[in-house]
Amino acid sequence: MHAELERRLGFCGNLPSLPAVALRIIELANNPDVDLDDLAQVIAMDPALVTKLFRAANSPLYGLRRKATNLRQALNLLGLQGTLTLALGFSLIASSDSTSGAPLNTEQFWRRSLLAATACRVLGQRLALKNLEELFLAGLLHGIGILALAIMMPDQYAVLLDEAGDHQPDGTTALDCERLATLERDRLEVDHAEVGAWLLHRWGLPDYLCQAVSGSLDPDNSAVAEPYRKLVECVALSIHLADIWVRPGYWQHSPQIGELAQHWFNLTADDYVEIMKAVGEKFPEIADLFHIKMLDPAEVTGILDQAREILTIHNVRNIPLTLGRRPSKDAVARFALDAPLNSLPVTATGPAKSATPHATPALRRQDKYAFDALTGLFNRQQMEEILCRKLASAKSQHWPLSVALLACDDWSRISGTYKRTVGDQVLIALGQLFGNNIRRDDVVARYSNETFALLLPASGIESTRRLLERLQKLIRQWKPILEGERSFQVSVSAGLATYPDAGLTSDTSVEELLQAAEGALRAAQQAGGDRLAVCNE
Repeated sequence: MHAELERRLGFCGNLPSLPAVALRIIELANNPDVDLDDLAQVIAMDPALVTKLFRAANSPLYGLRRKATNLRQALNLLGLQGTLTLALGFSLIASSDSTSGAPLNTEQFWRRSLLAATACRVLGQRLALKNLEELFLAGLLHGIGILALAIMMPDQYAVLLDEAGDHQPDGTTALDCERLATLERDRLEVDHAEVGAWLLHRWGLPDYLCQAVSGSLDPDNSAVAEPYRKLVECVALSIHLADIWVRPGYWQHSPQIGELAQHWFNLTADDYVEIMKAVGEKFPEIADLFHIKMLDPAEVTGILDQAREILTIHNVRNIPLTLGRRPSKDAVARFALDAPLNSLPVTATGPAKSATPHATPALRRQDKYAFDALTGLFNRQQMEEILCRKLASAKSQHWPLSVALLACDDWSRISGTYKRTVGDQVLIALGQLFGNNIRRDDVVARYSNETFALLLPASGIESTRRLLERLQKLIRQWKPILEGERSFQVSVSAGLATYPDAGLTSDTSVEELLQAAEGALRAAQQAGGDRLAVCNE
C-alpha cells in the first residue's frame, strides 16, 4: 500500500470500528482453546446482539429443525464460525448507520455486500465446499475498503464515487466497482481491496479473510496464496453475481460471467442459472435477518429471465456448423448473431451433455437406442414411454402436464437450398436451445424429422405459453451465417396441449394428448407459421 495513505489510515480516528463485544469475539475466534461458554459470556454483554443471534439461529437460513430457547443452544446451533460471521455482520451494518457524513449510500452498499455473501454461500454449496460461513463472511467484507475510504476522505472520495457511478433516470446511482478501483489506483495509488485487507488485518481477523478481500478484484494475480485461491475466486465470481442484482442492465454480462464460472470452477451454463436462481431465493431470508431492503419479487423474476435469455443467445450463436462425424465442405464453421466467437462443441455421435440434461446415467447404460442419433435427444419411442409415466403421475397427483410440439418452418426450403448437412446443424442447434431453457424435470425429445417435443410436468397453459413465446423470440433473433457471410432466417411453429386444461379428462390417453398437440401444431402452421396455437383455444 502507498506509504502515505497507510500512515493516514493508521492515524485516522473515524475509520469503521467494531464494538468491544465484536472485537472480543474475534479474539476468542483466534484462540484454538476457546469454548462456547466463553463465547456466551461475551455475547451476553450485548442484549441487542443476543436478540439478533436468537433470531438467526431460529431462521430458515440455517435450516435447523429444532428451536433454540437459550443463548447456549443458539450458539451451539450456529457454531463458533457462524456466530463470528453474524456478530461481525450485525455490528458493521449497525455501526455504518452513524456514518452520515460519508458520500456513500450505505443501504445500497450493504445490499450489494449481502448479495455477494449470499452468492458465496450458494456457490460453496454448489461446489461442495466445507466452511460456508467463511465464504459468507468473505463475501460480506469484500468491499469494506470502500466504506473505509468514504469515511476517511469524504470530499476526495466523493469525486471518485461520482465518476464510477452509473447514474439512473430515477436519481439513484449504481456503483461500478471495477471502474472505481481503476480510479483509486490512478488517484490514490491504492484500491479499495488493498485498503479492506489492511483494515481486516488491523481488526485481527484471520488471514484467509485478508487474502479473500485483497485478491477479490484480480483472483488470477500471482500474489494470491495458493491455499486461498479457490476462496478468492469464489468471492470474485460472487461480486459479479451480486452486480447482476444491483446494477441495471448488468445481466447482459451473463455470458462473460458464465465464462469465468467455467474457467475457475468448470461450471456449465445450467449451473450458472441454478446459482442465480438460488441467490434470488435465499436473499430475502438474509436481507430480513440484517434489516436490509429486499429485492422486489417481480424484479427477481425479470432479472433471472433476462440473464437466462442473453446466456442462451450467446450459447446458441456459438454452435459450429461442422458435424464431428460428417464434416461437409459445403457447410460453414459457425452460426452467429454477429461476429464469430469461441465455439461450443456439438457431437452427432451420441447424447450430448447439454442436449440431454434429463437423461439419467442408468438410462444411458440400459438403452443405447433411447436417443436420436443426430441431436442426442430422446427419440420419440423413449419420449412416449416417459410421457406415459408423467401422465399417470399428473392424474394421481392432480397437477397439470403440458405437451408442446415445435416444428422448424420451411424445413424443405432450408434443406433444399443450403444442403442437408446445414439443415442437420439447424436441428442440432434447436435441440440444444430447447434443452438449455427447460427445467431439470422437463423433457425434450426429437418427435419427427423437423419436430421436437417438450414434456413439462406441473406446468399449466399460461406458464408454458410464456416459455414457448420466449423460445420463438430467441429463434427469431438467431441467424445462421454461411460461407460468404450469407445468412438465413429460422422460425418455429408451436402447438400446445395441456392436461387437463385443454378439455382433456382423467380418461385421456398418451395418444390423445399427443394428437391434441399435433392438431394445435397444424393450426399454427396453417396460420402462416412462426406462431403458437393452443389446443381448444
